[in-house]
Amino acid sequence: MKQKRLDDLMQRYLAQECDADEKEELAFLIEASKNVELESQLLNQWNNQDSKVIMNEDKTQQILLNILALPSLEKPIRISKRNHSFNILRISAVAASVLIFISLGIFVNKMDFLSKSDEVLAEVSIIPPQKVTTFVRNVTLPDGSTVVLQANSTIDFPKHFNSKTRELSLVGEAYFDIKHNPQKPFIIHTGKVKTTVLGTAFDIKAWPNQKNVIVSVTRGKVRVENDKKILAILTINQQLKYDLLDAEFKQQNVNAVEIVTNWTKKEMNFNGATLESIAQTLSKRYGKNISIENSELSKTQVVTSFGGTESLENILEVLCTINSDTQYQVNGNSIVISTKN
Repeated sequence: MKQKRLDDLMQRYLAQECDADEKEELAFLIEASKNVELESQLLNQWNNQDSKVIMNEDKTQQILLNILALPSLEKPIRISKRNHSFNILRISAVAASVLIFISLGIFVNKMDFLSKSDEVLAEVSIIPPQKVTTFVRNVTLPDGSTVVLQANSTIDFPKHFNSKTRELSLVGEAYFDIKHNPQKPFIIHTGKVKTTVLGTAFDIKAWPNQKNVIVSVTRGKVRVENDKKILAILTINQQLKYDLLDAEFKQQNVNAVEIVTNWTKKEMNFNGATLESIAQTLSKRYGKNISIENSELSKTQVVTSFGGTESLENILEVLCTINSDTQYQVNGNSIVISTKN
């Protein structure tokens, strides 16, 4: 059924008949397939497509060169080795098909596509991933769940969680605090390891050059599995280390809160810092424009610290409690800390 739907949507797209919802569905179906399946689909469309747009040979060759030169495609589809007699119309069709994936904004990893079950449609690549940054960053997901992203890490997630699952991919390390929703499981993909939760808080470490994927639970329950079987069900203060090379794992008890705060509290200890410098740190950390109303207030010194997993609202409440003469006001992406009237 999914295969037929993918065929139908690809044909509609090439015929320029897809609406916005159908384009988004096509992206989901494409991302849920493996490279080899995508290649087969492309070649099938290539052989059967009656293209409405005819390109000259120079235009066609330039498109193909652009596709094959994409740095994100480690193993581009080699169309010339399958059949040397393809005509320009077919080349145009497959070029258009490949360009679908690019124009829909699909993120192509240098590794193979993540392996996903037939029941799950991946949504992790519909919008660009969070940019790699050199500092710790707090991110709010579309469902209200929060992520503390370690420096130089990335997460890849959709604008909206519209399917039966909430899915994203992670490279690096992140602390997740997931909103409870038993009707829509939350799934994190880290290479061959998949972590599924209903509502909990946990840390995942999965750096590109790291031998192990490590999952540590601070609250609730998570299920960890690879592409073959369930590895473990983890609860509070339990950790799983999965060896990517040997496909073996080890489960142990740990102090999960300590593991998390060892890095999430970075830059969140303020020992006599001014409100101005604190506002600058929080602006960078939470992606908001935080300003102080006047210069005198901005020089006020504060002594406090945070674990780094708190919401921005909680931190602002604490700051305004410490200095009882202050208040804050939120206006979209901007926040102003001011003196009470």
